[in-house]
Order: sequence, then C-alpha cells, then structure tokens
Amino acid sequence: MKNTLLFIAVLAISQAAISHEISSDEAPLIETGLSVYLSYSYRDKAYADPDTDWQIPGALMGGEALPIEDDVALDDATADYRYAFSADNGIQLSAEAHGAHGETEFKFAHYWYMHQWRFDDKKLRLEAGKMFAAFSPHANWHASQDAYSEASLSGDIFWGRSIVDTGIRGSVQYEAWQYGAEFWQGHSWLADNGHAVDIFARYSGIYRKAKFTVGAWLLSAETEKRRDTRYFGGHSHGNVVVTSNDAYFSGDVLASGIDAQMDIATAWNGILRIDLSLSQLENDGIVVESQRRAALDSKYQSVQLGAAWRRGRHEVAARYEYLSLDNSLSGSAAILVGRGTSLDNPEGVDPERATLSYRFHYNPNLSLRSEWVDETVANVSQQRWVAGFVLRGFFE
Repeated sequence: MKNTLLFIAVLAISQAAISHEISSDEAPLIETGLSVYLSYSYRDKAYADPDTDWQIPGALMGGEALPIEDDVALDDATADYRYAFSADNGIQLSAEAHGAHGETEFKFAHYWYMHQWRFDDKKLRLEAGKMFAAFSPHANWHASQDAYSEASLSGDIFWGRSIVDTGIRGSVQYEAWQYGAEFWQGHSWLADNGHAVDIFARYSGIYRKAKFTVGAWLLSAETEKRRDTRYFGGHSHGNVVVTSNDAYFSGDVLASGIDAQMDIATAWNGILRIDLSLSQLENDGIVVESQRRAALDSKYQSVQLGAAWRRGRHEVAARYEYLSLDNSLSGSAAILVGRGTSLDNPEGVDPERATLSYRFHYNPNLSLRSEWVDETVANVSQQRWVAGFVLRGFFE
C-alpha cells in the first residue's frame, strides 16, 4: 500500500516536466445509440480435465472465471444501449451472453446513471447503479471488446474475470489527470456479502513521439462467507455434471497495482503499443471447508507485459503473464482444508502464460484473429491454437 501511495504522489509532483493532452471540453459525456459486440472462437484443446471444476492450485477461484473448451463456442456477445438526456447526463443498459457446450446464457449485466458537471478546466463526474469497475483495465473483461479471446490470469484469479457490482463512482478530470473513487455494495465475487472501496489516479501525456497513460490504484474489501458459485446447481461438461464444494472465505482483501500503456509512431505508418501491469492482492481471514476451519494469510502477485504493432489492417501482438501465489494456512485443520480447496499447491507451480496473436481488421466492424497459447496452469503445461472472429457495430 505504501509503495502505491508513494507512486501516486510522485506522479502528482512530476507532471510539470511532461507535456499533456487535454480532452475536448465540448465532447458529450455519452452519445445515444446501441453498441453491439460478438466474439466467436475455435480452440484445438481444452484444459487438462474438463470434467472437474476448474481450479488453479494456490488460488481462490470464483466469479465468472470458467474454463475454455476444445470446440467452437461463443466467447461472449454484449449489447450496450446508451441514452443521453443532455450532453452531460444519461443512462447505460447492458446485456451479455456467453456460450459453452452448445448452450447460451443470457443476462442483463449493467444499468447505471451518469452525470457530469463542468467547472472551467475541471470535470466532475458521478455514476451510480450496477456497473463495471473502472480502477484498472484488467478488472473488467470481455472477449468481444479485448485484443485477446481469453481473459488474463490475473483477471480470473484476482477479480473472478470481471468486477460488476452495485455502487457509486466519483471522478474528477483535471487537464491530463483523472482521479476517482468507487464504493461497492458487495454483490460481486470479490466482496461477496461484504463491501469494497477503491481509489485510482491516471495521467495521460505525450513525450516526443509517444502517447502514454500511467495509472495507480488501491482497493480494500471485506467479505463474509464468499463462496465459489461457478458450479452451483451443477455445471454441465458434455455428459458430466460438475458441482462446487461448500468451502467459503471470510476476511479482508487488500489489492494495489500500476498500469501503464504507451503508443509509439513507427516507420511505414505503423503504431507500436507497449503495456505493463503490476498488481498484488492479499487475503487475510478464515477458510471453512466441510466444517473444518483454517486461518489464511495469502499474497498473490501478478506481472503482465504486452506489445502490439499495427499497420493498416494487420496487427501482431504478444502477451506474457506470470503470477506468484503464496498461501499460508494455519490451525489444526490447515492441511485438510488445503487439500479440500484450491489452496493446496504441493508442487509449488505458479501459473504462467505466453500468447501470440495475429489480427486482420477487415473493416471497422469485422476482425479475424488467430492465437497461439503456451501456458503452465494447474501443474499442466499446454499449447493450443485459437481461431475466431469479432463483430462490432454502433447503431444510432
């Protein structure tokens, strides 16, 4: 926490040395219209054992972090409808669908109200409702709106793939700076039956031929009997029905991180994008499994580095991810609780993944993509190929 707060302070006193970009004062907060996205992919391999609940050894899993499968499937489809009452306020309603084994699950995901006030060179924004978290780009993920067809390891382990909760978000835009805070009711996997709050700061600027954005964030949450509900009621894998165990976690969660992105103009009218994310999550509480209890003190650390180069309609990209999962269970039942949950990692293998991608942007509405993934997850090393497409459109 101290390092993150120090980083924010250093950013705050260093802005005078670098030129910055200022967003247009005349730009509306939202525009009325419907945005639709769809991602469909084929994979030649699934995870090693698709007939059991997917658990990464050493990590508490939950939320929407479901495994990929070796077949053609709908990654996701989303529809976002925005209605502007004026240039400075409006609403957004979002729905999404996910597919697996020939079945499609549909649900309304977000619905919230946004209002903005303008004060000379500042903008104050207030948002309230059920919405996605905005403190980090990795806290909310959809295959149809992301460069890659698979969620990052840190997104799955830290946030249950996406944080969607009922809450209030306040932010201030001042020149090239954005400051914000989010207060959550505790309906997401991260803070189930509890509450959460986060703060963030971002700076966008230009240095010579490079445009960059650097952000830092801090999150604190309390959770009460948070369970892995991904397989509640049974989840079908072909002819096999997988169910979750009854384990739950109660305690405190503290997370922090830094996200940086830079776009550099290159020769032949190309754009090189480099991004780096460093994050850390700590759990301090009690795990209960089959009426056995153990105290948990854990620290998860994540490194994610990516690069992409685009020229015209062609784009090649690479992403590397590594997570360090350190758990300490104590108490008379610690060994049994570790074995009965995903916290037991006897081989001490930390998850690691490298992804290479090629995307062909046929037009603004259609992109074709292929990926090669090399990963070590759940003590199994695997390489797989992915091929698919993304459709997108905006309707006024």
